[in-house]
Amino acid sequence: MRQHGPSPGKTRGVRHWIKALVAIAASLTALATLVPTYIYLVSEAVIQRRYPLESATVHAELTSRQILRGAHLIVIAGCTACHGPGLEGRMMHADLPLQLYAGNLLRFARTMSDGELERAIRYASRPDATSLWGMPSGNFAYLSEDDVASIISYLRSRPPAGVALPAPQFDFAARVSLLRGAIKPAFLIAADSPPSLDLGPRYGGGRYLARIACAECHGTDLQGQGGSPDLAVVSLYNRSAFFALLRQGRGASGRIVPAMRSLARIRFHTFADYEILALYEYLIARAHAPRDIVVRAEALRRHEESEKLRGRTEQ
Repeated sequence: MRQHGPSPGKTRGVRHWIKALVAIAASLTALATLVPTYIYLVSEAVIQRRYPLESATVHAELTSRQILRGAHLIVIAGCTACHGPGLEGRMMHADLPLQLYAGNLLRFARTMSDGELERAIRYASRPDATSLWGMPSGNFAYLSEDDVASIISYLRSRPPAGVALPAPQFDFAARVSLLRGAIKPAFLIAADSPPSLDLGPRYGGGRYLARIACAECHGTDLQGQGGSPDLAVVSLYNRSAFFALLRQGRGASGRIVPAMRSLARIRFHTFADYEILALYEYLIARAHAPRDIVVRAEALRRHEESEKLRGRTEQ
């Protein structure tokens, strides 16, 4: 009597499909292990990368002149916006993938040398040559030696306070964001920060102040970013209106500009008259700069960017 049941051919087919499914499951399991491992290893290489340590020449003397100058720079540069009113550090960007704290500057002033602090301010470099994260060193790359020394002198003049804050926490989401380019080492951001238009020595003071005080919102090239306008908009202001903008936060029409009102109250009210005047003259000259000067400056910027890129490729 013939037995009923699957034929040998069908049995082999079922076995074939079972083997295929097992192989697929094994591949997916391996992939699920390898992908996170790859993300960790590649992102860790970025996090732990060592950058060239620039020469440090600053020497803080803690003279009354330096301390007073440093206190002024701390305010107009917006250091308290990130590091807190007492400069003891605070949580930054809690809503982003990277949990980041702005460090306790009063503690850093006790544990870091003048050179280490200078590199942190100008280049976003840590003492071990890795990069800081979130530090806007592009704004401060061209600070004079005396001004960097003054900032350090002011920090050293303050008594120690607060606690040491945690290092950045790179969880899986932060590492993915890092590989996607959504998070970048501050060293590279600073190195890639474009310059503002150079109009010569006559406007050098205003250009210098704009880089320190305005670049945070308007970009180091002052062309605007993140909703903040190109500072060519200053051409709408006469001199007295520009003073009202920085001292009271009033726009060209006389109405309050909320963002500028806040900055005027916290930072810009401390500008001396001569500083506001220097800023105004530079920004007006920039807004009306001849086309040939703008074209030459843009060509120089592109050349410098290509040189930087070539230098990184050769490292």
